[in-house]
Formats: sequence, structure tokens, C-alpha cells
Amino acid sequence: MKICSKGRERMTDLAELKAKGIIAQKQEGYFVLRFLSDAGYFTVDEMTSLSEVASKYGNGELGLTSRLTLEIPYIKQENLEEVLAFCNEKNLRIGGGGPTVRAILTCKGTVCKHGLADTNRITREMDKRFFGRKLPGKFKITVLGCPNSYGKAQGNDLAFLAVKGVELIEEVCIHCKKCVKVCPDDAFRVDEKYLALEKEKCSRCGKCIPECPVNALKSDKVEFLVFLGGRLGRKSRLAIPCKVKVKEDEIYEVTEKVLAFYNEHAGSGERFAEVIERIGLEVVEQALFS
Repeated sequence: MKICSKGRERMTDLAELKAKGIIAQKQEGYFVLRFLSDAGYFTVDEMTSLSEVASKYGNGELGLTSRLTLEIPYIKQENLEEVLAFCNEKNLRIGGGGPTVRAILTCKGTVCKHGLADTNRITREMDKRFFGRKLPGKFKITVLGCPNSYGKAQGNDLAFLAVKGVELIEEVCIHCKKCVKVCPDDAFRVDEKYLALEKEKCSRCGKCIPECPVNALKSDKVEFLVFLGGRLGRKSRLAIPCKVKVKEDEIYEVTEKVLAFYNEHAGSGERFAEVIERIGLEVVEQALFS
């Protein structure tokens, strides 16, 4: 792997390497390699190989990132080709940089007791379809399994968050108040002889449903809220849910539409949040969901 040593050519080479997950360090002559997980998971064999890379070629450290990737620093420039050959042999994926769809973030899905959807399965399919797609700027996507992950949804360019609507059948309710005890939103109004669900407070997490001993709480099918144009860091913008909700099998089509819209309307390096601020959220939603 030849890296030019002068001016603009070197900068171009470094940008191309960064897009491939090979990131120049502040320390001259050293690089960080960014390794992609499988929806947040590495196998034991992969971890063994990664440890070997860090021990033999790096400084013995492996760093975790906020997007479920793993980075190994202090790889010498002269060792890059050898390291990349080893990683290819061990089927370790390197990437997640530059103006592309970045590593797709998710939660533990149905492994977690709060999970309403198998976000790991959805994320693996999203990864196959969209990861690494070239765009005007970096683009971050997350798929989350319950309202506990609201914060992560608000900070991504595109996010899908699972919710489950709840209906209270008042004539069946026996006023045991078990739902009241588990509700994190204080969404039930209750006195000695009366209990009601205040839907404007309900986050649709579904925690109350399995607690009811008489099935007085009826649940809707799982749907996904859609968040557009969130970003953190400089010029931060927190996304809010769109007016529409989508089914699981609609997630991929919506993602395709959003990426196409962003690709058409964004300038070079312009984030989706900036596109939305420039065009207007209502216009964007109308174009995507009408």
C-alpha cells in the first residue's frame, strides 16, 4: 500500500483510507483500524484474532466506539499491508468512515426484557443493504427496540424505534393496580374505584401488558417511530418522531427513500440535519411519506 508523502495527494490518500476504516493518527506514521461488528457482536474467534492484531501490530489495546465498532490503534504504516492481509484471512471486516452510511447502531433487541422487536435481525439486513453506501456526507442510522432508547434515536440522521400501543378495557379491569406499579410514565390515573390510561403520557413501551392478570390491557402490533435529521456534536440537532409510524417490513423501503432524498438534496459534506433545516421538516416529510 503506497501512501504519497506530499501535500494534496497525501490528503486524498488519507481520506480514501479513512473511508475504508483505516484512519491516520495524530502520531505520524501510525494508523487506527476500525473493525465492524455484526449488529454489535463479535464471535470468540474474531475476538481472538483481533487480540492478536492488537498484540502483534498495535500497542496491545482495543478501543470500543459508540457505533458498536472496535478500533485498534498504533498500527505502523509499514505494517498495514501485512495486517490487512491477516484481517482478510480471518474474515475481519474493516470500514465505517468517510461520506458513507456508517456502521448501523442497534440495541440488544429481544435479548433485553424490554425489547419489542428483533432489532439484531433488522440491523443485519440493514447492514447488507445500506452500509458503506456513498453519499454527500456521513449518514448515521439506528434501529432501537423500545422507548428506553429515545436518546439514541434523537441523535442519528435516521432512526427507527419500536413502540407498542396500549388500550385499557375498563369494564374488564379489576383495579389491582399492577399496571400502575410498572408504568415508567405515570400514564395511569387512579383512585379507589377508577383507573384510566392517559394516552398523552404513554410512551407505548408495553411494560404494563404482561402484568395485567385479567387481560384488561390490549396491545396493538409493534410499529416503529421514524426520526429524521438528528445529530450530536457541533451544530447539534435533536430529532423528533415523524407523524407517521411504519411496520417492520416497511423500514427498508423508507430507508431507501430517505437516502435517495438526502443524496439528491444535500451539498458536499452537508449533513441531513442541515438539509432539513434548510428545506423544512414538513417539506421533507411530505416528500418522503405522502
